[in-house]
Amino acid sequence: RYELADTSSERTKGLSYRTEIPKEGMLFIFPNKAIQGFWMKDMLISIDIVWLSDEGVIVGIEENVSPDSYPEVFYSPEPVRYVLEIEGGGAKERGWKIGDTVPLR
Repeated sequence: RYELADTSSERTKGLSYRTEIPKEGMLFIFPNKAIQGFWMKDMLISIDIVWLSDEGVIVGIEENVSPDSYPEVFYSPEPVRYVLEIEGGGAKERGWKIGDTVPLR
């Protein structure tokens, strides 16, 4: 399903330099819950950043984050281990809102 970023190097690289987002998105898996910060360094296209609880419940969404926003950092609203990056506008297109549950795998 998702392309996974579950190692330190994969999380650091993320979707940098890509001209397309994986169909289902990229799921970032961190070893510990923490306030996670994401920026658009070396990004070429806009994305939605979806912050997820351990159960896959959406706790926050940053919509249509533009590469032009760099060096601004976007932080999770609470400590999380899971962050999903999807195409810009994808959360709205899917009808996702805070409190909805999405599969983690």
